Amino acid sequence: MNLFQSRRIKWPLLIITWLFMLVLLILPIVLVFTQAFAAGWRHYFSVLGDLTTLHAINLSVAATVLSVGINLVLGLSAAWAIAFYDFPGKKLLNTLIDLPLSVSPVIVGLIFILIFGRTGWLQGLHWQVIFAPPAIFIVTIFVTFPFVARELIPFLIARGREEEQTAAFLGAHFWQILRQITLPAIKAPLGTGLVLATARALGEFGAVAVVSGNIPDKTLTLPLLVQNLYNDFKFTDAFAVATILLLTTFLIITLKRILIQPQKG
Repeated sequence: MNLFQSRRIKWPLLIITWLFMLVLLILPIVLVFTQAFAAGWRHYFSVLGDLTTLHAINLSVAATVLSVGINLVLGLSAAWAIAFYDFPGKKLLNTLIDLPLSVSPVIVGLIFILIFGRTGWLQGLHWQVIFAPPAIFIVTIFVTFPFVARELIPFLIARGREEEQTAAFLGAHFWQILRQITLPAIKAPLGTGLVLATARALGEFGAVAVVSGNIPDKTLTLPLLVQNLYNDFKFTDAFAVATILLLTTFLIITLKRILIQPQKG
């Protein structure tokens, strides 16, 4: 009997997988929504319509849009350079791209405090960075940088550069090659990288907590607001705000699956 047709292997694997999903994913999500609506629909929507919550939503969206937009350009540039060119320091650059994934987010926050804080290297700046939205934007860009590049680099290397070289030989310029050849071919890994970067930006807590100062109506993002509400024993309110992050993540993943279909070989 074919290994992949054996029920003795298929059903145990399915049972293990679904048990894992049920205990560690589905059940916690159900509990979050159950707690969020524990005080009723009216209280739920009153929490979402609170000015502090709306400010946290705006700040989280701004940090996410800015970081994903910048990392789209940076990630695509790094992937293109590493996959298509040979240059001194190529291996070092490829290694450094993974650094934000390896360093603790708390350490990331402390690093930027050393750079932009009152006693930091750039303390002469005439605009506030630490304990203000710019610090949140900077650390969010830093922690989300690897996702787009790390999805694109192995794909571009495996795909090769023959099509781009042929187009360049025939006289196409860089933007024509990028728009008409490369982007259509990489839309699946690019979409995956953008989804991962978006989810990380929305949910980033450690680095943002260090550089933001947790100032209500100024530097509170959605994850920080959830923690503050929970620490104040406002559990229902905390879970209500948490549902925003969950629903946004579900929406982004769903749109990615609908709009960006992987190419069939």
